Amino acid sequence: MIEPLRSYHFLTWQIFALLLPLAIFLAIAFRGARPAEYSRDTSANISFTLNKLSNHEGTLTVNVKNSLRAPSCVVYLWTPSQNLLLGDVSQIGSYPFRIPLNTGHVTVSLYDAIHKREIVKTEVSVSKE
Repeated sequence: MIEPLRSYHFLTWQIFALLLPLAIFLAIAFRGARPAEYSRDTSANISFTLNKLSNHEGTLTVNVKNSLRAPSCVVYLWTPSQNLLLGDVSQIGSYPFRIPLNTGHVTVSLYDAIHKREIVKTEVSVSKE
């Protein structure tokens, strides 16, 4: 490397040594606000369908239309006689679950297991199809 390039290179690294800590400090000082907590009502993003297969069995379908804000989401079934963990919901799509069905309606809950929060809890009735 020739002498003019060597001095230019040395000067460039000195400038970087000064600007990099300054840039990190300014990025931390002027960072944006933290994202708001996800709302409890995500009914626009999630729909439930309950179909009766027989007298004691049915299919609960959970349709996720948009991405969930919760990183971990599990589906619980609440009936008067028992509480069941059905499975997890991770991305956009349709998730069918076979469930015991003693009455014409069940209560379904989506729960964020990491943050230990209930996302949505709703009562679902058998569809009239």
